[in-house]
Amino acid sequence: MASFQFRSVLSDGRDVHLRDILRLLQPRGDHAAWELDHGDEGEFWATAKAGHDISWAQAIAGTGQRLSGETLRVRADDILQVITGEFRAFEGAAAAPWLMVRAFDSSFYEIVTEDEATIALARRHFSG
Repeated sequence: MASFQFRSVLSDGRDVHLRDILRLLQPRGDHAAWELDHGDEGEFWATAKAGHDISWAQAIAGTGQRLSGETLRVRADDILQVITGEFRAFEGAAAAPWLMVRAFDSSFYEIVTEDEATIALARRHFSG
């Protein structure tokens, strides 16, 4: 699988959030079923925008429960920052994800996929 890692604050000063990555993956990401899981640090950890509730994310992380890509994209608007976690996109009845988005230490994201076009798209958008 190919991967692309980038900072959550790009060199041009733009912040990158999960919602930005999910928008970039439309429409394919919207049609996928997504799982949330613990990151390499052993837990899923995110903060909410003021006045928003992201307890849904904590509740399903690591359970194998899936939600639609469109639902995840809409709910991601309530997330201020993903500190650590992994998001896996599945197509149809596939047992393996076609794409993973990993957040590390609130400083980096990594997109992992066999789809070179998606990696190239991410590089164009998040190499600033």
